[in-house]
Amino acid sequence: MPRSPAADGLAALAAREARSFSFAELAAASSPRSARTAISRGLVVRTLPDRYVAREHESSFAARIHAAALWLPEPSLVRGESAIFVWGLLDAPPKLCRLSVPRGTSKSVPAWLQLTNTNVVAPVAHWRGLKVSTLPWAIAQGFGTLPHGQRAGVVYRTIASGLTTPAAIIDVMHQLPRVPQRRELLRTLDAAAQGAESYLEERSFRTVFNTAEFAGLLRQHRVTCGERRYRLDLYDEKTRTAIELDGAAFHSGVDYRERDVRRDAELARIGILTLRLTYRDIMDRPGWCRETVREALRERGAHG
Repeated sequence: MPRSPAADGLAALAAREARSFSFAELAAASSPRSARTAISRGLVVRTLPDRYVAREHESSFAARIHAAALWLPEPSLVRGESAIFVWGLLDAPPKLCRLSVPRGTSKSVPAWLQLTNTNVVAPVAHWRGLKVSTLPWAIAQGFGTLPHGQRAGVVYRTIASGLTTPAAIIDVMHQLPRVPQRRELLRTLDAAAQGAESYLEERSFRTVFNTAEFAGLLRQHRVTCGERRYRLDLYDEKTRTAIELDGAAFHSGVDYRERDVRRDAELARIGILTLRLTYRDIMDRPGWCRETVREALRERGAHG
């Protein structure tokens, strides 16, 4: 097929943004003939009825979600896992674009698109001109569809962002007739409300240091040491002992190890001893962890 400068120009224009266009928009940007030529040559690709994207963006989450949101009837809404990604709390886009649509909507959709029919009216935020679930709603609806290994991390990252609170998410859960993995989400939110900032800390609170003898440990205790401020995962005031839970994500590698050693030395200067437990210790040897901390606190107390 002979080249068409006008069609090439239209394709280049469409490629400037990861979004979709109607045929009318493509025609208005060039001409109906150029739009048809660009489509027939595969420079612009149809993703949904009357929604087209530049070929280079045809697998893009942003382009697909834009196409779906504009194709679906109002009030459609980006929801769940897709909304969590839009809020910047997932490192990679989900495989499915998930949107809610008014109950009774019936559409034949491609494999990358999943629709949820609902009468529940959710509050709305906006992203790239699209309507998106607010963050508490996104977490409540999307937590249970995330891969199991990502769920807790997303909640802790969400709370750490300051964009919402455990209480706000729980309030949304009360408004929804169905929340996937409701119990697991409630456990994670409860741990976050108690000060946990990672799954490892949640696990330690629920299955390791959950007995009466450790009830007096302060969680996420902050101390000032010289010009620096440190946050201690667990802290025993009586013996001035810090218990640190070393997750693989934040304590592996030479640089992290050196950082931890310097921190422990700084804390020792003001009389705080640091006892470190690894991810594997917490997950596989809870009894050993309890016994080790128990004995350390006993010895520290005896010589305090």
